[in-house]
Amino acid sequence: MVWVEIPVWRLKNGQKTAGTDKVQVLSSIADEVKAIFTEIYNGPEQFPIQSIGAYSWRGNGLGSYHSAGMAIDINPDQNPQVRMDGTVLVGNKWEPGVNPYSIGRDSDVVKAFGKYGWTWGAMFSTKDYMHFEW
Repeated sequence: MVWVEIPVWRLKNGQKTAGTDKVQVLSSIADEVKAIFTEIYNGPEQFPIQSIGAYSWRGNGLGSYHSAGMAIDINPDQNPQVRMDGTVLVGNKWEPGVNPYSIGRDSDVVKAFGKYGWTWGAMFSTKDYMHFEW
């Protein structure tokens, strides 16, 4: 695992400001992660990132791309994990186009990860709007 510094947009008093954040990922995908977030940063949307997570050991016996450093969660409060019956497991309400932190289907975020072949958790049966995996 390695730490990767990435460029991000932050929202402060309703204005977007440039900044950086760090994510811990599998070393073999570090350059790709940096490229993805550089594309998001340089995109016309200037998608703001409030919080981000990647490597996280999950010792519950379930296979997780987070445990391998091959998954990234972006703005989990505004991009929830939701069961097919509508039960929210993690996060709050998904409101792309209304909440600037929610990831829209045609957003710079989805396009950048898709360009590199990552899977978006919105495609899972239990929707995971915050989640991208390699």
